[in-house]
Amino acid sequence: MKRLLTDLKIRFSELFVLSLFIFFLGSCGVMDVENPNSLTEEDISVPSSANGLKNGVLSALMTGTGWTYASITTVSDEIYWTGSYESYKTYDEGRVAFEENEITVAGYPEISQARYMSDLAISRLEEFDSNGELDDRSILVRTYIYGALARITIADSYDNFVFSDGRETSPPIGEGNMSQLYDQAIGMLDQAVSMSQEIGNETYEMQALGVRARAKHAKGVWEKLNPKGEVPQDPLVSGTGASDDAEAALALMNQDYKAKFNYNEPQLLNYLADQVNSRGEITLSEPFDDIKTNEDDPRVVAIQEDFGDTDSYTESYSPLTWLSAREMRLIIAEEAVGTNDTEARSQINAVRSLDGLPDMEPGDSFVEFIEHERRANLYLQGRRLNDMYRFGTQSDNWLSGEDALQTPGVLLPIPSNERLANPDV
Repeated sequence: MKRLLTDLKIRFSELFVLSLFIFFLGSCGVMDVENPNSLTEEDISVPSSANGLKNGVLSALMTGTGWTYASITTVSDEIYWTGSYESYKTYDEGRVAFEENEITVAGYPEISQARYMSDLAISRLEEFDSNGELDDRSILVRTYIYGALARITIADSYDNFVFSDGRETSPPIGEGNMSQLYDQAIGMLDQAVSMSQEIGNETYEMQALGVRARAKHAKGVWEKLNPKGEVPQDPLVSGTGASDDAEAALALMNQDYKAKFNYNEPQLLNYLADQVNSRGEITLSEPFDDIKTNEDDPRVVAIQEDFGDTDSYTESYSPLTWLSAREMRLIIAEEAVGTNDTEARSQINAVRSLDGLPDMEPGDSFVEFIEHERRANLYLQGRRLNDMYRFGTQSDNWLSGEDALQTPGVLLPIPSNERLANPDV
């Protein structure tokens, strides 16, 4: 029975991947066929499928990110449960490592698809490139970036994961090995940086450098929280190399650069937005005070207003930011604390000046300011829960005895559907 379930799961996965690729191939006019349903996997093995492969990866990444963020942001203090769906209530109360939570069960295959599709697409695109058949090499650069983002999202959000390939299942990566996903992402981004420089595309070079800074910094956060169960004495990350990448990316960015997933143009469901704006199962937190003015922080207010702008995006297509100049400055600031406090303070104040906020002054706590600035500027970007763990911050809704309180650093588990279907788990 277990093997049958595994076969069914893998066949569904393959059909989903193929159908999504076909959808984007057709939408981009890559192939001229009367019946798209008659296409086989061989049809995405030709160089003319390159742009469709890249678009399919982006679609899966956007979908998987929306589902994943619906889970981890509800555990954090960014969102709270207001509807009738008790799976969100479980998150809100701090019960994270529950294998049968329906949101975890439903969301896990979505981000799994993004990882699987990115690996498949990169393999095909690298083959086209090595054969001199990839007319636009920026397609491969962007696919490297999307593949890296899928791995970063998984490592930021899951305690353990399974990478299966086609009909071959795999054992779990292992809780102690999850930081390897950041290393894999960095490897992809090394390729993206090098190739973007070769083709002279500064936009993609900037994005690859910025996401690589994210990966290195996130790995540093992971190392602060693992093994799990204790709030680190020193929560600040340093010495990861993220600062060099952030500085290089920042040199290519405009003052307040942001890269966002645009769900609205392709009308691709952002599950997080749908649950907040349409169904009301979860609700954004109330704005919190700026650390200096003691008034509503304008950064989080702006993000909340944009996310809830249903006139622009309807209820289900709000954007999510995946890279920003603000995050680059905050990474540089954090890694400079203790070695160049003047630079750290300067970077924090450069971020605060964008919204006319009072400067951080000598004597103010770097730990307090870095946590606050990340909370305000990176709201709804999947960073908050791990920041809460490392800074020792607790949600008012977490219940005593739940794992968010008992085991700081705990993240989403491999869910029950994967455990049932995969004989290697």
